[in-house]
Amino acid sequence: MDTIKIEVYGGTNAAGGGCSCGCSSCTPADARTEFETVQAALVQKYGEGVLDFEFIDTGINLQNYPQVQQIIQAGYSFPVIVVNGNPRLAGGMPIDSMVQIISEIQSA
Repeated sequence: MDTIKIEVYGGTNAAGGGCSCGCSSCTPADARTEFETVQAALVQKYGEGVLDFEFIDTGINLQNYPQVQQIIQAGYSFPVIVVNGNPRLAGGMPIDSMVQIISEIQSA
């Protein structure tokens, strides 16, 4: 089975904040902390070597990530989760949704 690549893009939303929780105080660093928590839970569930994680802080250079820029400009919020090159989630990292996506890929 191939490794599943999970990229989490963090940044600052137009209204402020680094997620869609409704406050304006979340930062990309908060998204990174959430990413690390989700990563640990998923590694515990699936084991080492099944998933390949990467957190990318887009900073002020969103134009360097055109796929993510298009998603944000369409009105979605950071973080943007891309799985095996396909955007799958935006605005948060719900573990249940990520487990469902991983299960779909594994069963394909």
